[in-house]
Amino acid sequence: MLSGCVALSSVQPADTLGRGRLQVGIEPGLSAAVTPRAPLLPQPVMDVSLRFGALERLDLGARLGQSGLEVSTKVMLTPRRSPVLVSVAPALGGTVLLAGDTPAVVGQSFSAALPLLLGLRLGPHQLVLGPRAQLMVVVASDPNQPALRALLVGGSLGVALHVSRAVTVLPELAVAPVVLRDGALPPGVPGVTGGEGVPVQLRLGVLLGEPQPVE
Repeated sequence: MLSGCVALSSVQPADTLGRGRLQVGIEPGLSAAVTPRAPLLPQPVMDVSLRFGALERLDLGARLGQSGLEVSTKVMLTPRRSPVLVSVAPALGGTVLLAGDTPAVVGQSFSAALPLLLGLRLGPHQLVLGPRAQLMVVVASDPNQPALRALLVGGSLGVALHVSRAVTVLPELAVAPVVLRDGALPPGVPGVTGGEGVPVQLRLGVLLGEPQPVE
């Protein structure tokens, strides 16, 4: 089976944390490929994230889990008090692909994502829209097999519910259709970018850490 699922969303609100602040994210979810001719068979996915406010409008982050290892930044383009927040949150990631009854490494997957985060303030909460373009490259362990290259264009919709000073719950749905593809996945590895279907992920992020308050 596939050892990891590519993350299709940022699982975070549009505003940055603020200088010196730290946030830990627990991100369980389900991942599936939606097709009209096959049953929906979601696979569980679990990641943990860590984000740090390097500057007032700049966060640095990392994510580790079944999505592999990902490093990211977030730059807030609007003032913190704005009713509509806009940020860019580019990310680079990679993971190892396993296949077979006795799992063996059959390739590596690399991803570069450029999401735009749009946050609409709803009192203490936030509606988050995340359009994104994402490039994937899968390199097989077999040197005779060409690499798979795929471009995904889609987005996510979530609600950041600020349940206490240091806890935010963020349910999020992400959809990212493959618009361009060249090559195939290594033999024995199922994957939404190598065949038919629209990649879909549902996440329930639990974000621990107190962000910068709105002044």
